[in-house]
Amino acid sequence: MFKTIVLATMTWTVLSAGQPPGALPAGNFLSSMLPGPADRQEPRPKEAAPTAIIFVNCAETLQKGTKASLSITGREQAGHLAKFLENEPVAAIYSPYNSCLVETVTPLAQTKGCKVEYYRDACDDNPQVMRHILETMLERNDGKTIVVCAPSKSITSMAKMLGIREKDLKYSRGVFNEVLIVNVLGFGEAVAQKLNMNFQKKV
Repeated sequence: MFKTIVLATMTWTVLSAGQPPGALPAGNFLSSMLPGPADRQEPRPKEAAPTAIIFVNCAETLQKGTKASLSITGREQAGHLAKFLENEPVAAIYSPYNSCLVETVTPLAQTKGCKVEYYRDACDDNPQVMRHILETMLERNDGKTIVVCAPSKSITSMAKMLGIREKDLKYSRGVFNEVLIVNVLGFGEAVAQKLNMNFQKKV
């Protein structure tokens, strides 16, 4: 679903037990088949898999404010989000301690068998703290896929912190159906893709 410019954005690292398929038997036979020192080439460094951050807005609420709850439509949207990402290997789900935001990603967390992890949304009052929070998320989930729920304005701020340019962002309507995918190779080095949950394609 989310195959972007960067390959392998949403894959788990799987460690298999035993020898890999097609491995040669160990011992003298293997040693005799190995090239001599002059014939050996230095292995190419393995490219690091990016960390994919899936940013989602709050679903529809009954009213505004930190204590707002989701409307009937909002609860349906939250279920739709869980369905939309059912085949994605989500490693962690983050949300500020805000009722409607937590409710938005709770069905997804239940389908993934994990708990919603809380973070402080410091985009407005302390960008340096927010930057540190993002760095911590990336460190803990290196090469994996995570979901971050936040208000539209905060999503825009965080995407810019990660290295997405203003002209490439195009994410200002705050519509729940729009999902922003940011593939992060390093802090300040990222690419963005916007998906529409209704059509499951780039918009």
